[in-house]
This record gives sequence, C-alpha cells and structure tokens, in this order.
Amino acid sequence: MDSKIMDLLGDRMLELGPKPEPDSPYRHFKLTRDADGIAWLLFDREDASANTLSADLIEELETVLAALESQRPTGLVVRSAKPSGFIAGADVNEFRGATDPWPVEIAIGRAHTVIDRLEGLRVPTVAVIHGFCLGGGLEVALACQSRIAIEGARFGFPEVMLGLHPGLGGTARFTRLVNPMQAMTLMLTGKTIDARKAKSLGLVDAVAEERHVRNAVRDAVFGRLKCAKPGPLNWILNLGPVRGLLARRMRSEAEKAAPHQNYPAPYALIDLWERHGDDKLAMLRAEKPSFAKLMVTPTAQNLIRVFFLREQ
Repeated sequence: MDSKIMDLLGDRMLELGPKPEPDSPYRHFKLTRDADGIAWLLFDREDASANTLSADLIEELETVLAALESQRPTGLVVRSAKPSGFIAGADVNEFRGATDPWPVEIAIGRAHTVIDRLEGLRVPTVAVIHGFCLGGGLEVALACQSRIAIEGARFGFPEVMLGLHPGLGGTARFTRLVNPMQAMTLMLTGKTIDARKAKSLGLVDAVAEERHVRNAVRDAVFGRLKCAKPGPLNWILNLGPVRGLLARRMRSEAEKAAPHQNYPAPYALIDLWERHGDDKLAMLRAEKPSFAKLMVTPTAQNLIRVFFLREQ
C-alpha cells in the first residue's frame, strides 16, 4: 500500500499498547503490560463516548493503582481508549442540586487522595494525550511525571465557565509547573490551548505523531525524554510579595469582566494562589473547601443547569 496512505492510517489509529484480555476485571479501565514491562492503563468509561471522572471511576482507579503499587511495572502509560480524546473533566452532574458544601468536600477529598496516589507511584509515569484534555482530565495528566501530546490535542481548565475553579489539585500543580501568570490566566479565562502552545509553556514535554507514540513512551520511561522543568521565573513569581502585587492586578482585571458579587470563582482562585502559591501542600488542602463552597453557590448551580440544557 502507498506509504502516504499507511502514514495517514497510522495517525488515525490510536497506539494503545498490547491488546487487552477480554475478561478484564475492571469496568472503566484496561490494564496491560508490554514486552518492556511498561504497564498501559487505558481510561475507557463504560457505556460512554467520552471519559469523565465520575465517583465510581475514581473508586476503581484507586483499585487499579493499588494493584500497580504491588506489581511495580517498569513504567506506566496513562491514556484514553476513546477516539474522542483523553478526559473531558469531572462528572459535574453528580453535584447538580448540591446545597451543602460538606458532602462535596468529602467527595473531592476522596478524589484528591487517588490523584495524589497516582502522583506518588514509584515508577516513571507518562500521560499520552490526544483530543481534548480538560479540567479534571488535565489534573490527571499533571499528576504524571511526563506528558506527551499528540498533534491536535487541546488543553484547558474550563471550570470558570461553570462558576468553579479546578478542584483535583490543578490549582497547585499547574501554577508550579507553568509560569504562574500564564497558568492563572488560562484558569481565569477558561481558554484552551493546542499541543504546540502547551509545549512552549512547559505543560507537555513532547509533541508526537500517533505512529511514534511507542518510541516516545520508551524515551519517557527510560529517561531519554527531556522533561520540562519550572524555571527560576516561576519561583520568583510564586514568592509572597510578588504574588500579592500580581493578585491585586488580577482582581482588578477580573472585576472588569465578572463582578465579584455575581461570579465568585475567579476571586476564590486568586485568593488561593495569593495565600498558598509558595506551598503546594497547603494549596492542595485549601483547594478542596474552596471548590466545595463554590459548588453550592447559585452561580455555579445555575451555570451547571444551563450547561446540561445545552447538552440536551
């Protein structure tokens, strides 16, 4: 067959590692291991065309991670088996009608524990991302040690459009990895960026074509991929006095677009970063109650309702 046709087909077929066994013990995941000992963990939410982070999926992910901790593979690849993309975010439908922030905070806390467990795995972890990688999906990717984007992938935190801010560790991990001014701007506006822009920001470590995924994964797992590292400017911008100055400027800009009394989410995000931007653990802790309080506001509940009406 013509080589150009083969190249085109190669970029349309997802590289998903070894073929999974038909009798997988998991509902929402497929887990295999290749000849190099690298585990391939595929998100494949049951009876859905796109992956979202529901409570039962998060619970099953914890079971998968416990198995990986005991098996100790050479490395771990995290990617989606859905052609539509990586992960579309958290399943906010589970929080529709919420009026009490405490149950929301408990649920978010459970999810935090699982994402932290992924980050803490003692093997090289690499997220391979195609299509959309939004909200909670990007937070999963940020918990991996390296990220490989496929041409055409798009990244973003659209939570502000729902009256929220990231709630699965994204506020802390994103502002430490990427220039915090650029990270905060993306979270405050909800805009998405493409793979090349993500690479230039240091959000992803490589941009690859689908047919080169296997080699890119090996490079990442065996230390041959040069990973993005936060520069000294990131450290400077996260210092307390600098954060205070920049936070005041952010609030001033936010007021022009979204008055505080009507849209509290941008200001809650700015407060989080201003208070805890130099302390990752403190920011992770504070993110949970902040997210929970926003979830029960009339603004968030109304925007979530509008979102699902549009979906219908």
